[in-house]
Amino acid sequence: MQRDYDVAIVGGGVIGSTLACAIAASSLRIALLESQQTPAGISHSNQDGRSFALAVSSKNMLDALGVWEKLGKFSVAIKNIHISERGKFGAMRVNCQEHGSEGLGYLVPAERLALVLHEYMSQHQNIDRIQPYMVSGIQTHADKVMLYGEGATIEAKLLIAADGTHSFIRKELGIPVDEKPYGQTAVVGNIGVTDYQPHTAYVRFTAQGPLVLVPRSDNCYGFIWTNPTKAALEHLALSEKEFSARLQQAFGFRLGHFCRLGKRYSYPLSLKVSQRLVSQRTVLIGNAAQTLHPVAAQGLNLAFRDIAELSELLHGNKHVLDDISEVLHSYESKRQSDIKHTVMLTNRLNFLFSTGNPVLTQVRGIGLALLGAVPVLENQILQHSSGTLSSSVKILQGRALQYS
Repeated sequence: MQRDYDVAIVGGGVIGSTLACAIAASSLRIALLESQQTPAGISHSNQDGRSFALAVSSKNMLDALGVWEKLGKFSVAIKNIHISERGKFGAMRVNCQEHGSEGLGYLVPAERLALVLHEYMSQHQNIDRIQPYMVSGIQTHADKVMLYGEGATIEAKLLIAADGTHSFIRKELGIPVDEKPYGQTAVVGNIGVTDYQPHTAYVRFTAQGPLVLVPRSDNCYGFIWTNPTKAALEHLALSEKEFSARLQQAFGFRLGHFCRLGKRYSYPLSLKVSQRLVSQRTVLIGNAAQTLHPVAAQGLNLAFRDIAELSELLHGNKHVLDDISEVLHSYESKRQSDIKHTVMLTNRLNFLFSTGNPVLTQVRGIGLALLGAVPVLENQILQHSSGTLSSSVKILQGRALQYS
């Protein structure tokens, strides 16, 4: 059996689902291919409790889709950021209200966002969610792409690979990847506090690596602690009591005492950037196109900008798929600058805040002090974190991206 579509999206995660929603109002026939069967109701009990950090520009995109209205009450707005370094002079405090901004970003439960996107797709008859469907082969032709897997053969005029860091589509098409292992692992989880500060995120630079705490609900904070892999494995092996004490020692007592540690997860970190974003009738987006270091929390927000650009080219113009090559190359050209500068930003931030070089650590502390003392620079950072500055701003201006 064969099924024909205008667009086939491989990858049913947040990126693939958001793209499907973004082009749902068009007349395009869309297939969203998901490798796993998703239950009709997603239970909080079987999720890891992570949240997505959305820049204001990403929130605005979801708002334009009509999705945000169902997410707003579950989100936490980040209105204040406190940045410090353990044992070093200098701190930076940013308050968005002082600058007339609605916020620096929003924390949204990952499961809730997925659920709302799936509800949105169910309201559009031109979207078929096909699951489980594991792509095992691809054939590309001048006028179409053929996907093979268990069950139906899928034919589409445009294939969009949103299948993550280890993209099967990218590998099958032979698209080279520039990869840089960081030798680091992120330890991620949730922890309760006795002195909860609503709407305030904390960034603490420690000897082991950057520690970010973002407010959730119920007096709980989500944390991401980037460590050299050996240290991260040691942290994962600690008991709950021992790890909580280690985390407390690194962060201090700005939030009172840590308690109620949730399950910990680990994610090895590396930079992967595809040398090409397009190949014949195929486009790579999200982590399939570029996987970034989480120090800047920009992976998802960069992917949302991929979606915005691509959906603008596709929306309301079904015939564009008949001769897609010029459109795809235009898309690739437009995205290169943003990707290049965001990759550069995350690389430099990771180096600056992970290095043990005594000269750079001293400069780092002075830099934080200056940022907190000069309102003009602080305002520029605030604008960038809200998604209103160009991606090509200098690293100093973009530093607050890590918290948006």
